[in-house]
Amino acid sequence: MNKKCFVIMPFSKTTDKHDEEYWTEFFYTIEKIMGENGFTCIRSEVGPYKLFTNIVHNIEKSDMVVSVLTDFNANVWYELGIRHTLKVGTIMLLQEGQKAPFDISDYGIIFYKDNIGLERQLRENIGNYLDKFDGNNLDSPVICALNGSVNTNTKDSIEKKLEDMQQLIWKLVEEMPRNKGVERNKSRKQNRILWVDDYPINNEAVINLFSAIDIQFDIAISTKQGIEMYKQGVYDLIITDMGRGDESDAGLSLIKKLNKLGCQIPIIVYASSSAIAMYGEDAIQLGAYAVINGIGNIISLIYDILDV
Repeated sequence: MNKKCFVIMPFSKTTDKHDEEYWTEFFYTIEKIMGENGFTCIRSEVGPYKLFTNIVHNIEKSDMVVSVLTDFNANVWYELGIRHTLKVGTIMLLQEGQKAPFDISDYGIIFYKDNIGLERQLRENIGNYLDKFDGNNLDSPVICALNGSVNTNTKDSIEKKLEDMQQLIWKLVEEMPRNKGVERNKSRKQNRILWVDDYPINNEAVINLFSAIDIQFDIAISTKQGIEMYKQGVYDLIITDMGRGDESDAGLSLIKKLNKLGCQIPIIVYASSSAIAMYGEDAIQLGAYAVINGIGNIISLIYDILDV
C-alpha cells in the first residue's frame, strides 16, 4: 500500500512566469517523482467541504509533506507552520535566488533551478532526502525547539477553536437585524453560491454556517476558474475577493468578464478595507451589488439575497 504525500503549494498566479497552469504542471512533476518512491500524492482541493479542517487533516495524516516555498505564498507558509508543529517528515523546495528565512534555513531545503532540467533536479534531490529519512529525524524547527515532543492535543485544540468560532457566528446571526434585499423567484432558487477567492480558508466559518442549512458553495481560486464554473453552473449569488496573486484588482476583472457574459446574478465584493478604498467605487460602477468588509455584513447579505 502506497504511503501518502500531501503537497503544499500555490494554486493561483504568483508571478508573470508562475501562473495557475505552471503550478499545476509543477504538482504533476512532484506527483510523478513521489509516485516513483512509493507515495500517493495529493494537494489541497477547493470544493464544498470544511476547507481548513480538510487541510489540517491531510497535513497531520500524511506520511510526507512536500512544501513549495517559491514566491513566498502566504498560504504555503501558514500550512508549513502547521506541519512543523504537528509532525516530522517535510521536504521543502525553493527556487534558487530566493532566500529562506533563518528560522528554517538549517532544516534541509532543496534548492532548484527553474529550467528544463527541473524534473531531473527534483528527482535526484527528493530521492536523496527520502533515502536518508528514517522517520526519526527532527526536520522541524518547532519540534526541535520542543526537544522532540509534540502536543498530541494540537488537532483537538484546532477543532475546538473552529467549533467555538461557529457558535459565535450563530449567535451573531441570531442577534442580527434582518432586511430583505433582492426579490427572487423562489421556484427558481438554487441555494447555490459561487465564491471566488484564492485564500478560501478565510471564509470557512461563513461557508460552514450556510452549508448547515443546505446552501451549496462552489469555490474557485482564480478568475479563470470562476468564469468556467459560472458557465457550467446555475447560481443565486457570486462573491469575490478583490486581490488575487499579484493582481490587486482581480475582483474587477472578474466582474468585467461576467458582464460580457450577460451575468444578471448579484455580485458581492468581499474585501479588505484598503482594497475597498482603492477599488470599491469602480466595482459599484461595474455593477457590483455590494462592496463590503466584515463577517457580519457578508452573513447578512447572503441571508437577504438568498431569502433563507
